[in-house]
Amino acid sequence: MASLIRPTRPYRLPAKPDLVEKDGKPHVRIKEGKKTALYPLTKDRTQYLKPAAKWAADVRFADGRRRRVRFSPNREAAAVMLADLLKKIENEKAGIRTEFTDHRARALSELLAEYQQHATDRNVSAKQSAQTRRRCEKVFEGCGFVTLAHLDGVAAERWLAERRKIPKSRGGISAQTSNHYITALKAFGAWLVMTRKSPENPFQFVVKGNVDVDIRHVRRSLAADEFNRLLTAARGGDSYRGMCGRDRAVLYLVAGMTGLRASELASLTPGSFTLSAETPTVAVEAAYSKHRRRDEVPLHPDLVAELRKWIDDKPAGQVLWGGKWAKQCSAAAMIRRDLSAARAAWVGEAATELEKSEREQSDFLRYRDQEGQVVDFHALRHTFVTNLVNAGVTPKDAKELARHSTISLTMDRYAHVGIRDTAAAVAKLTIPTSLRPATEANVMRATGTDFGSAPKQQKGMMGAAPGAATVDCGKGGLRKCEEMDSSDDSPGESSEPLRIKVIEGHQEGPRTIDKRRGRDSTGAVFRSPRQSTSSVTTRAMPMS
Repeated sequence: MASLIRPTRPYRLPAKPDLVEKDGKPHVRIKEGKKTALYPLTKDRTQYLKPAAKWAADVRFADGRRRRVRFSPNREAAAVMLADLLKKIENEKAGIRTEFTDHRARALSELLAEYQQHATDRNVSAKQSAQTRRRCEKVFEGCGFVTLAHLDGVAAERWLAERRKIPKSRGGISAQTSNHYITALKAFGAWLVMTRKSPENPFQFVVKGNVDVDIRHVRRSLAADEFNRLLTAARGGDSYRGMCGRDRAVLYLVAGMTGLRASELASLTPGSFTLSAETPTVAVEAAYSKHRRRDEVPLHPDLVAELRKWIDDKPAGQVLWGGKWAKQCSAAAMIRRDLSAARAAWVGEAATELEKSEREQSDFLRYRDQEGQVVDFHALRHTFVTNLVNAGVTPKDAKELARHSTISLTMDRYAHVGIRDTAAAVAKLTIPTSLRPATEANVMRATGTDFGSAPKQQKGMMGAAPGAATVDCGKGGLRKCEEMDSSDDSPGESSEPLRIKVIEGHQEGPRTIDKRRGRDSTGAVFRSPRQSTSSVTTRAMPMS
C-alpha cells in the first residue's frame, strides 16, 4: 500500500556552515530570507537534506512499473489525490476501463504523428508543426518517455532545468529555448485533452523561465559605416550558395531598409514590388508572413531607385533570391562571411602599424564583439528598427513598420540606443530659466510675483483692475491691491518704502511696507520676490 512521504534532496553546504547537534545527529543551520531552518546532514557530512515542497508516494501502476508521484504541498490534499490515483489503478487491474485507458499504452511517436497532422489541418505552417513535433521528441527521448502513460511534467521540467545549466557549446540551451520546448509540450498536452486521449494535460503546471536573466544570443545593430562596408564587400565578393555578390548586396540592403525576415525575403518575386505606385511598397503573402497575414511595407525612395535597376534583369514569376539559404538557416553564415571580408578590407586600409593594431582590437564589423553581441542576418532587422528610432519615428509607427505585436518588443529588444544617442537626446532639453541671464522683471513674471502684470482670472479676482496685485489675507481670502511704488527693490537704490493701498475692505486703511526692515506697519513679515517665489503675505484682515 502506497503511503505519503516527504522526499528530500541533497544540497551543498555553504562555505562556512553553522553546524549544530540535534537529537544526537548533525544538522546545519541555513538562513532562508528572514528565517533560519535546521536541516540534517548526509552520512559523509558534505551535504544537507532539504525536504521537497510537495508530498509524494511510490505507486505501483497496473502495468507493474513502480514510479514516484508527487501530489500537493498540503498533506490532506495529497492524501485525497493519492486515494483517487489508487482507485483508478485498482479499477484498471479489475478490467474497469475508461475512455482514456485504451490510449495509455499507445506509443508517443504515433501520437506525435497524429498531432502534427492535426496542426497541419489547422492551417499551421509545415515548418512550425514539424518544429513542435521535433521539440517534443527531444524531451521525450531525454526523459525516457515511450508511451502516453510515461508522461510526467515534473520529469520534463527537471530535464529542461539540467539542460539550462550546461553551456551552449556542450549542447546546453538558454531560458528562451527552454520556453520554446515548454510551449511545444503544453500544446501537445492540450491536444491530448481535446481529443479525449488524456484526462488532463501532464505539462499544464510546467513553469517557463525568465528569459531576461539568461540571454545567450544578443544581437546588435549595424552602424551606418558598417552597413555601407558590408554592402561593398558583398557586392565585390564571390558567389555563395548560388547567390552572386550583387544579389547578396541587394538582399542585405532590402533587409536593412524594410526589416523583412529571411523567410519572407526568400519568398519575394518581382511581382511583390510595386515600384511605380504613388507609395512604393513590397508585399509579403500571408503564407510566408510570421503572423499569417498579408503585409505591405513602404519602401524608401532611394531603395526604389536601386531596385528598379536590379529587378529589370530578373525573370518574372520566379523568386529573387533562390536556393535554400533561408530554409537551411545558412543566412547567418552568409552574412558572417561578408562581414569578415569587409573587416579585412577595413583593417588593410590602416596607414600605420599602430592604426592597424587599433583596428584589429576594435569591434568594428566584428561578428561577435567583446560584449558577446552578434551580427547575424536577423541583426539587419534590428538595424532597421534602430534607425527608425534614431530618426525620431514615434514608437507606434516603429511598431507597425516592424509588424510586432507589442511596442515593448520593438523598443526593448530591437531598438539599440547607445550613449551618444542618449547624449544627443539630453542636449535637446532646455535649461531652467532661473539659470539663464534674465532681468528681474522676467524672473518675477516666471514665478508669478510680478506686481505689474495682470492677475489671472481666479475665484474672488474677477474684474480686477489692470496693475492690481494680490495680497494673501489668510482665511479672509485674496485681496486686490494696487501698487503705489513700482521702483526696483534693490537695496540702496531707494529709501522710500513700498506702499500698498487696499482697494476693497479697507477698514485698517493704507499700510506701509518697509523693505529694509522686512516688516510692514502692522508688524507682519514681508518677503520680497527675491527672497521667495511665493505670493506676498500680510497679516490677515477681516473682509468687510
